[in-house]
Amino acid sequence: MILETSFLIDVLKGRPEAATLARELDQREASLYIPTPALFELWLGAGRAANRREEIEKIESLVGSYDIMLFSDVDAREAGLLQAQLTRSGKTMSAVDVMLAGMARSRDETLVTSDRDFSMVRNQVRIRSY
Repeated sequence: MILETSFLIDVLKGRPEAATLARELDQREASLYIPTPALFELWLGAGRAANRREEIEKIESLVGSYDIMLFSDVDAREAGLLQAQLTRSGKTMSAVDVMLAGMARSRDETLVTSDRDFSMVRNQVRIRSY
């Protein structure tokens, strides 16, 4: 399962529904990954935070809990084709979101998210929301 940025932020903030899902996923012993585009968004947020040191420590701790998934050329292909398909139908997603969707699609993985923008790709990507 690929952990999208909104889910990771909710875990870091201790939101009950995210914490419950994180525990459930850990108990199922599913393979859980932080994708590098989501990691970029987390570091960007930490860099902008007023309490930067605290945010950096939280992210470092979180990164130590999961495997990192690198964005590959196959992921880029799927993301690009997916964005083109969305554009043809008059929709669009942010670059990072479509990269994450492309990663899930190319690897046949489920994307764990609370971001409703991913509803646009539900037919192409397995989404686990909460």
